[in-house]
Amino acid sequence: MFNSTHTFVGLAIARTGLDDWVPRAAITAVIASNFPDIDIITALSSTATYLEYHRGITHTFVGVPLLALGFTAVMYIFSGNFWKTYLVALIAMSTHPLLDYTNTYGLRPFLPWNPTWYYGDLLPIIDPYLDAVLFTGILAGELSRNNKRVITWLCLGVVILYLGARLELRSMATSQVQTFAARTPGTEKWGVAPQILNPLVWEGIVQSKKQMLKVRIHPWDHLMTETVRLEGTAPSKIPKQALDSRWAMVLLGFARFPVMRVRSTDFGYRIQIFDFRFYNATTNTALGSEIVLDRAFHIRNETLSFQKTIE
Repeated sequence: MFNSTHTFVGLAIARTGLDDWVPRAAITAVIASNFPDIDIITALSSTATYLEYHRGITHTFVGVPLLALGFTAVMYIFSGNFWKTYLVALIAMSTHPLLDYTNTYGLRPFLPWNPTWYYGDLLPIIDPYLDAVLFTGILAGELSRNNKRVITWLCLGVVILYLGARLELRSMATSQVQTFAARTPGTEKWGVAPQILNPLVWEGIVQSKKQMLKVRIHPWDHLMTETVRLEGTAPSKIPKQALDSRWAMVLLGFARFPVMRVRSTDFGYRIQIFDFRFYNATTNTALGSEIVLDRAFHIRNETLSFQKTIE
């Protein structure tokens, strides 16, 4: 989720009564709710390094309690109560991977033992409606401080109702794309994704042996229209040297719906692997890894970025 959501959730948690229970609960909860994203420092190395480690160990069942412990050791200087501060930090920090799980980017909660990605497919990474509800509750609590705790709980109740509505919409969208996938020859996997501005419109992705499809889903109206189709998404003659390159392995470890392209050039081969989730048909761009090989299959160059795809 976007950091505004994590921040608003952390502040709401503190205002449920924890800010009267231990000093500095608000600042503790706000920082803790964002703290797992400390892995952003890996971006200083490269995009590939960031992609490899983001939502990694700092977002896991192992990492969160340890991060909360280290953070509490610092906040204890200001709060004066270690275990109460640790509980606030742990509760707030635990909401971070939980919220991140709800979107299509995914989460790897069982690192370092299991690198499997899990996807909630419930909320977009940026959810303006969720942020608006949380911000309204925070603002109302500031305007009516005597009722701050009651307002916060009411706000969280509205959040739960909103999530419940999203769950129902996801269920309806899932049912439709599942039926569509069952009728598509050679289907290997499929998924759904919420839209940012219109909660009533969803996107479906269907991967088959020979093509990738994106469809627009209107759950309430039971309507579905195809929006993007890519043929020949996994050529059989991808040089092993390209697949074994670091940038390709990073992208393949992250990609939920990988598409591969290979083209001969005057000097060798150009191989591109990109994630269909992030493919923009209008600009023909996607998050992808490109590997350039010479005629002897030696790697001459490799990149990982948002780039134009090979047509």
